[in-house]
Amino acid sequence: MTADDATYLAGLAQVLWPSGGRLGRGGAASLPLGESALDTDEAGLRAYLPVPSAHHPRVILPVADRFAAARGISAFAQRHSVRARLRAALLTTAFASGLAPMLLRDRLHVATASAIEQALSSALDREVVIAIHVGPPRANRKPVLLLLTPGGRTVGYAKIGVNDLTSRLVKAETRALRRISGARMRDVTVPRLLHAQEWNGHPLLVQEALPVGDQTDRPTRRQLLRCVVQISELAPVRHLPLSGSPYRRALAERIDDLGDRPEVPALRAALDRLPDVRLPFGAWHGDLTRWNVAGTARRAFVWDWERLEFGVPVGFDALHYELNECVQSGVHPGVRRWLDSGARLLRDPLMAGAGLAPGTASTVMALYLVDLAARYLHDRQEEAGGHLAAVSDWLLPALAGLGHRAAHAARSPA
Repeated sequence: MTADDATYLAGLAQVLWPSGGRLGRGGAASLPLGESALDTDEAGLRAYLPVPSAHHPRVILPVADRFAAARGISAFAQRHSVRARLRAALLTTAFASGLAPMLLRDRLHVATASAIEQALSSALDREVVIAIHVGPPRANRKPVLLLLTPGGRTVGYAKIGVNDLTSRLVKAETRALRRISGARMRDVTVPRLLHAQEWNGHPLLVQEALPVGDQTDRPTRRQLLRCVVQISELAPVRHLPLSGSPYRRALAERIDDLGDRPEVPALRAALDRLPDVRLPFGAWHGDLTRWNVAGTARRAFVWDWERLEFGVPVGFDALHYELNECVQSGVHPGVRRWLDSGARLLRDPLMAGAGLAPGTASTVMALYLVDLAARYLHDRQEEAGGHLAAVSDWLLPALAGLGHRAAHAARSPA
């Protein structure tokens, strides 16, 4: 186990199970995690399996509830490739058959007294067991808890903040779910907020599980754009010149707040050079990707609303989704594809119907990149790695080219 993984696992154990935890092999609980002492007998312990191992924990599953563990694998698996689907199927079968605990040696033993499971069961007025998604190391890495009945039926999802950034995001998502709870989007379903409180000094939210699974898939292009437009209409859409928009002023302030970061002059200059075009400003989800949206023939299901913002150029969600799709096979070739495919998305008739003039596509794309850079730099994403976190490596060169395209489009006749 790397030092970073050991530190994260220790901190996570202290947050979820403040009475203490130990990491060991099989039935032996030998290595204390964190500062809490695990002073209890075996009857007062619950065992979890870090998968694929304690060296690289991505999910943490209950040993004693095989159906819940199998459901956890199924719920958290990314099935966007044949290899990923096969791996998920094999792991699900191993847990459902009871073989997984014999094949996976690492154990996380936690005290059942004063445990997160008890707090969630009390809040929802029913017994729940949990499976935990940890994910790869990154600045906004936080545990997502799948809440299940002992028989493996999904009850909901919980998120808990474990540091300043993730606590801010959990609180933001709680506010977002409350704000959009009464929204009636024609083709989009969002989860209901079931419970919000603090646990062990950390913000906690519980939301319902959306009906996604084998019957849903990634949205089609048309479905994606319908989703983007309907999200933008969560608040009244305003059409304003860029120079007079509250959004531009707020973005300039966010750049200034970055202080003496070396990327700041380039971001400020790029923003100042953009033409003063008229744009529609509405809401955006803020992180619309294949991991946060699924669709059927009739509806889109959208979750993870922690980045919801209002008064943002319409089209940002489409650009964010497309960028994350394009870079799956490599950042630099992906960004080159995105420079063309993102522009095509913004020129779609659905976006024109939302008030986005085709000649403004490059300006919106440039604004999106400035916004994304400010987010990454403010959250210090580059320190945790990630394929898009190196702003100077790909974003600033792409932004320079978009600035030229935006200026040319503004000079050209409509």
